[in-house]
Amino acid sequence: MKILIIGAGPAGATAARLLAENFDVTLIQDREWDKPCGGGVKSKIFDEFNIPKDIIKHLLNYVTIEFKNKKTKIDLQGDNLAIVKRDEFDKTLRDLAQKAGAKLIYGKFKGFENKKALVNINSEKILFDYDILIAADGVNSTVRKALNLPPVPKIITHYARTQEYKVDTCEFFFDKKLGGDYYAWAFPHEDKTHIGSVGESFDNLCKYLNVDVKPKGYFIPTWQENIQIQKDNIYFVGDAAGHVMPLSFEGIYYSIKSAEILANAIKNNLDYTTEWNKRFYKEFKFMKQLEILMKKPILRDLMIKAQTFNKIQKLSVNLWLGKGFK
Repeated sequence: MKILIIGAGPAGATAARLLAENFDVTLIQDREWDKPCGGGVKSKIFDEFNIPKDIIKHLLNYVTIEFKNKKTKIDLQGDNLAIVKRDEFDKTLRDLAQKAGAKLIYGKFKGFENKKALVNINSEKILFDYDILIAADGVNSTVRKALNLPPVPKIITHYARTQEYKVDTCEFFFDKKLGGDYYAWAFPHEDKTHIGSVGESFDNLCKYLNVDVKPKGYFIPTWQENIQIQKDNIYFVGDAAGHVMPLSFEGIYYSIKSAEILANAIKNNLDYTTEWNKRFYKEFKFMKQLEILMKKPILRDLMIKAQTFNKIQKLSVNLWLGKGFK
């Protein structure tokens, strides 16, 4: 069986790696690039998927949240947060996929023609046969557009890397003027700090941190439960399926785990949507509800202040670690 995967980020590369031992897998990547991303990922993913740990730039056992000039330390119960550089991390996953037997081709998906995938490779248009196509081509999925499917809901974020503000761990800012309805952040990133905000509050964040940088903008998915993740023999995964956790906007871990769910569904002839819902629907739905509550000033105030209590903080971290309500 021929499987064609469009997009070779964490989701596409992982799906290719897990499927290549059983099927003829071709992985299409448009180019090498460093995705604008804070690079935070649950460190357990390295052991779960046997990913080399030498690409971890920072390993953190706590983060801080700041709200109304009060900073709270959140204990992550061990070295549970890794910071990676996305171009290096993604290339490592592609290398692992190739070692497993997947073919990696650099080209750009352009659409469908005669039930085949049309890919532009070095200005030459090539048609690819497939039995299954996996779209892992990001929040602005070209495959979704080619199929006339509704786009994935998304929101703009702004980011920059700077040496003017130094951090030892990840800092999250929940004041509305800094992070809008969501939050702003500062992540350690080798010799620089990655700062950003969700929405249109980046200028306020720069003033608050006393830095002068020009931001870049990019979109991230905002998950909703009605996002279509399969159409016949075409599957969507990662950002192209909206697989980014609401409120936290963590995408790397959930892209990789969703790719694992998809690979298992294909191997065992299971319904992908059902399998994904069994694993993640309750978590995503719960976090979506919290995200909605966070937009209400009074509830936002209560929810952030609650993190100063050890039991509430531990519950939050357990949920983030995937341990459930412990």
